Amino acid sequence: MIKYLILDVDGTLTDGKIYMGPNGEAMKAFSIKDGYVSNFILKPVGIVPVIITARNSSIVQHRCDELGITEVYQGKMDKLVALKEIVGEENIGACAYFGDDILDLKCMAPIQEAGGIVGCPCDAVKEIRAIADYVCISKAGEGALREFAEWLIEPKVDEEDINRRVNAAIEYLTQLNVTEEDAGKKVIVNDKFFYSVQSYDTKSADECKLESHRKYIDIQIMVAGEESMEVVDISKLFVKEEYDEEKDVMFWQVPKRMAKITLRTGDRIVLYPENAHRGAASIKESSHVLKIVGKVAID
Repeated sequence: MIKYLILDVDGTLTDGKIYMGPNGEAMKAFSIKDGYVSNFILKPVGIVPVIITARNSSIVQHRCDELGITEVYQGKMDKLVALKEIVGEENIGACAYFGDDILDLKCMAPIQEAGGIVGCPCDAVKEIRAIADYVCISKAGEGALREFAEWLIEPKVDEEDINRRVNAAIEYLTQLNVTEEDAGKKVIVNDKFFYSVQSYDTKSADECKLESHRKYIDIQIMVAGEESMEVVDISKLFVKEEYDEEKDVMFWQVPKRMAKITLRTGDRIVLYPENAHRGAASIKESSHVLKIVGKVAID
């Protein structure tokens, strides 16, 4: 059970910019959305917000006073030592940590190893995004903390139940007999599983978008044809187009490196929310594809 949410400031509660005037630090920008977190998300469920930051700032103290955050520790270069002093070494596993940069790793890794949870904004450095349990869609200073806090208190999915439903869906889909006449068809199997039949010609990878989903797991089965698909973990990416909840899709900037898979007749692939993918790409030349795409809800 999470008892503490440990927070960095610059690059998590703010956009990471420091505005300097003739007398030193003059301004920081905080999100009003993040201001909702302490009193209306964390405190009602008994989670204590704790600020641990390497810098000293009267602006930070003033903002924390406004929000009723009383556990504020500034000037702490060794954040792990500070964390142990604040919550006690025996409570490391009862912590969640929201950070963005290398200094945060010293706390995030031990918390994760002890059974705690770590998260970050989408514009955190790659080392942080690589280990985070949750990478926000939002940028730092633009509501990322609120997004993480809301996710943190949500009931977590039953992974065993999801695996059972995915396996059942695969078995169901592989027994289907579809033809070109079924193209465009959408069939709702139950309240947590539906599928559609797609028919298209592959094209250049540059014409295809890198996408991921949040509400559903994709099960793609090649009925006919061949295509190239590239897959990469979303923790390594930056958002190109914001999440569309109605369509359950968001698009990402294409990185330099992705795993490449060739899918041919009879092949299948399962894509989870953390798997961004760019499919429908030609291998050598355009190919006509007939595909079944199953959607399994993750809640």
